[in-house]
Amino acid sequence: MPDNTIFTIRTDTNTKTSAVTTQKWGGLASFLLAPAFIVPSLIYLTGNLRDASGPLAYNLADFLYGPVWAASLVTAVFALRERMGERAPRRMTLALLAALLAAGAMVSVALIRSANRQYHLLHPELHLEGSMTVLIVWTTLVAGVTATGWHFLGWLWVLLGSAGWTSRRLPRGLSGLYWVAGMASLFVYLLPEMEENVVVLGVVASIWQGIVLWKAEPGETYTSGKNASQTDQA
Repeated sequence: MPDNTIFTIRTDTNTKTSAVTTQKWGGLASFLLAPAFIVPSLIYLTGNLRDASGPLAYNLADFLYGPVWAASLVTAVFALRERMGERAPRRMTLALLAALLAAGAMVSVALIRSANRQYHLLHPELHLEGSMTVLIVWTTLVAGVTATGWHFLGWLWVLLGSAGWTSRRLPRGLSGLYWVAGMASLFVYLLPEMEENVVVLGVVASIWQGIVLWKAEPGETYTSGKNASQTDQA
């Protein structure tokens, strides 16, 4: 067997192994997204900053809501891009961009919450929690940046649904769920009461997405140059 043939076989094997590894990481990130959707909201709703463990609990909520959620989202979308990118390159590139924008918005929300809380704790003599002006400005700022994150997440889900449906690299049901969740998330800024429903849809989509990525096989994550030339380039 010629040396170049051996090299080609080894290269193909390494490519398949690397692709599967990426899918596994994407699956783990997707599973991590589910609690990152739910746990911070529960802490924000039920936590008490005056308790001894209150600041620690809120810091945990900020960490999950911002950095953990953002890193998990981008990692999962990167894995999905590896899975479908050759069949829908433009849409998956836009999806990755939307994921980065949504992640940036949610990290900003977490940092704003943390900075505001730390300032209150450092200056109790100012009694800022009783200032209506401070409350209005803080609430409006947090709500606006949060809505921005949900909006870009909506575009991400719509793009994933479209790419998954046309590429047939994702289950039809999951692609449809992306569309439903995406359309709802796009308009959270107009209908804030929809946020809870979007969270539920996001948790379901994340778990389903995690299962799909975790069960990936080498043949599902590797497309030869011949097949790639025949796929949809949209």
